[in-house]
Amino acid sequence: MEENLKAHFLNLYHMALCDIKFTESELVLLYSIGAEKGISKEEINSILVKPDIINFNIENTSVIERIEYLYDFARIIWADAKITDEETGLIKCFAKIFEFKKENLDAIINFLLDEVKKGTPKEEVLKIVQENI
Repeated sequence: MEENLKAHFLNLYHMALCDIKFTESELVLLYSIGAEKGISKEEINSILVKPDIINFNIENTSVIERIEYLYDFARIIWADAKITDEETGLIKCFAKIFEFKKENLDAIINFLLDEVKKGTPKEEVLKIVQENI
């Protein structure tokens, strides 16, 4: 598994933990996202147990990949049907790390959270983004 994908799962785990309430629905979703990407539960567990060996390189990711990562974060945020200030702060932090312009952060995050809440499939969200780049 590539390093950026490993880092993505570690970051998803951080997102799930940031409100200090790691729920079963968040864990189930974490493994579900792994299954969508062809990653086993065991591989995810291995990442979570050894987080210090993982490196993320933003330069190796496209805008669409970065949006896909943020979409997955939004899914984790909605997994327990509540959005906390800690979660929105962390997703905003990731959006900054992903080098989105500061003036666009709220719009990007609100769009993704709204689409997840509506149940919009990731492929459709990515298509919308692709059409507006």
